[in-house]
Amino acid sequence: MPSASSEQMGAGRVLCLTASVGSGHTRAAQAVAAWAGELARDGAMRIDSIRVADVLAHAHPLFRSIYRGGYLGMIQRMPTLLGWMYDRLDRPWHGREARFRVNHPCLSPLRELLAREQPDTVLCSHFLASEYLAQLRTRGEWNGRLVTVVTDIDVHGMWFCDPCDHFFVAADESARMLELGGIDSSRITVTGIPIDPVFSRPLDRAACRAAHGLPQDRPVILFAWGGAGTGPVRDLFRDLLRMQTPAHIVAIAGRNESARMALEAIAAEHRGPLTFSVLGFTDRMHELMAAADLLVGKPGGLSSSEARAMGLPLVIVSPVPGQEERNAAHLLEWGCAIRCNTPGTLAWRIDRLLADPAALADMSSKARRTATPMAGAHVARALPAIRARDHAVATRRVG
Repeated sequence: MPSASSEQMGAGRVLCLTASVGSGHTRAAQAVAAWAGELARDGAMRIDSIRVADVLAHAHPLFRSIYRGGYLGMIQRMPTLLGWMYDRLDRPWHGREARFRVNHPCLSPLRELLAREQPDTVLCSHFLASEYLAQLRTRGEWNGRLVTVVTDIDVHGMWFCDPCDHFFVAADESARMLELGGIDSSRITVTGIPIDPVFSRPLDRAACRAAHGLPQDRPVILFAWGGAGTGPVRDLFRDLLRMQTPAHIVAIAGRNESARMALEAIAAEHRGPLTFSVLGFTDRMHELMAAADLLVGKPGGLSSSEARAMGLPLVIVSPVPGQEERNAAHLLEWGCAIRCNTPGTLAWRIDRLLADPAALADMSSKARRTATPMAGAHVARALPAIRARDHAVATRRVG
């Protein structure tokens, strides 16, 4: 029986599973879905449907509360413990059985979703979903096609899962980590971390500044602290206000309304050479990044990928121990970031960088050189081929 080509089969029905612990995992899944939609509209690929679902929304409420609340609580109150746990659990293939025994009774709504949706491919942008579905396949309780998109530069041991049809990773070193853990290189593609299509389109800096009411005659500093707005936001903002360079600071508090109000109050009391805009959640981050000269914040996998796509250098402060520490190491090695380890020197470091336009331009150039704005398109385009390959293998077995 002849096998169908990927063009004939298309991607079919795709379900993207994420987990709402921070915003990065969800944004990566949404980016793949957005790229797939654009490619389908342009006739570049065929897809029946693609939707994004939160694993934790399809889990029992107590599990959801403990999983999400425990992680965000440790970031806020016990980051050192979180870093210790991250390193302790970074052992590929270890602890899978124990985690499955805990997760299985709590994720029955997810199994119901899979039975109801009957997706041709499940794409996971969080390791909770990818490991769990791989374990279901091993036990013969689910026989679907599984794709994993790693949303940090390093590949932590929790991302390792098998059987998994394909892995998409951020960098060559990420691929090597999977290979050292026993994943065949034929099942790994280096694409970068998927980001929204809007970050792939060139934007005019002056036009973006005008659209957001930002000054044209001074540096613009983007102070962004992730979608949840957790961490030492207020203290770092006060440190930033010690800058001597006349600049405009755009502070983004995300969905944390109390943080937004606190930043507004701090800005209102400031007397000095700085001007301010304080925002909550925004869906126009690409425009703000295009308008800015520097991004001050945490090195999340998504936010740092978005910044590099816009040629925006990073000033890394207070990375979360674990994945953000490792992301920071890569960004520093690539030359598109500096790191401030002592909060009291944050303003001094930025003043010094802004006084050296050549150094700032070099960082911007290196950011663009390491950027992967089309990562989501590459992942989306690969889905029909992965489906066709799996179909061909199944056909040979039947034959």
